[in-house]
Amino acid sequence: MNRLSKYLIYSFWPIFITIFLVLFLITSIIIIISISNITSNIHITFGELFKMYLLSLPKVLFITISISFFISTVSLFAKHSETQELIALFSSGVKPLALLKPFLLLSFFLTLINLIILFISIPYAKTAFINFKNKKQQIAKFNFQTSQVSQRFGEWNIFITSKQNKYYKNIILYNNKKNQLILAKNAKLKNKHSYLNFELQKGNIYSLDKNITINFTKMQINQQIPQSSYSIFNFTKYFKNFKKLFAFYLPFALMPLSLIFFIPPISFFHPRIHKNRSLIYAILLIVIYLTITKVSSSLTVNFFICIAFIIIGYIFFKRKTRF
Repeated sequence: MNRLSKYLIYSFWPIFITIFLVLFLITSIIIIISISNITSNIHITFGELFKMYLLSLPKVLFITISISFFISTVSLFAKHSETQELIALFSSGVKPLALLKPFLLLSFFLTLINLIILFISIPYAKTAFINFKNKKQQIAKFNFQTSQVSQRFGEWNIFITSKQNKYYKNIILYNNKKNQLILAKNAKLKNKHSYLNFELQKGNIYSLDKNITINFTKMQINQQIPQSSYSIFNFTKYFKNFKKLFAFYLPFALMPLSLIFFIPPISFFHPRIHKNRSLIYAILLIVIYLTITKVSSSLTVNFFICIAFIIIGYIFFKRKTRF
């Protein structure tokens, strides 16, 4: 890397970090609000809220890195245009492509990281998020109240006279399908991996159809918690299940590379002739890019749209920077 490239990269990082932190904070607040809406009918602790936020973090990083890179690079060159440093460089024979080259390499690197996040981190984080949400919803569903009828645990109707946390006393369960009645003195609700376990102690089972009574010291009733699991090694199933997710986020993954050639035409200007509208153009271009790519939900179509932006950007770059 030559001295000019090092100078540009060193000037780039402070701008990138500032913009990234602002966008990261805004996106994080939006994610936390969305988590709060999802879990509005579920009791969760601060630690569980933080866990759900961490599971959303790949998506937050994924979006903010892509947008921050483009806006930061545009801001960097716009700043050098305003101070007439670019004019001095062009006068000394430096070509626009030489200025863009270190950021072209950086865009390849960021795009590669984005694709790894997209095809590996986001699906696994999304699956873990859904499983955790399902688990909390099931636990909330089985938060039995005392002296209330029409409460259910799987196939059983349940009635409880008293409780303390997850410990219950004087429990009555009735299974309408099997026509069975269970009376127990004590019970405890436990979470075992992908099951909710209702452990009954010291009770009787009455089979009303067969007129049979069974005494028990300990009895367990299990209710499975819906769980999803996918392996990238089973690629066909993995890709089929997350195809829509990949199609939606692919434009964000390819954004650093798709818009790289638009940077010089937007941010290279003469301060005595033109006003600095680079930030407005950058935001407008991002909106256009995301709007067009969101018209289709097809992964293939979105991929070719991103390629088209690279080609159009390169043509635009060559026409606006002919020297």
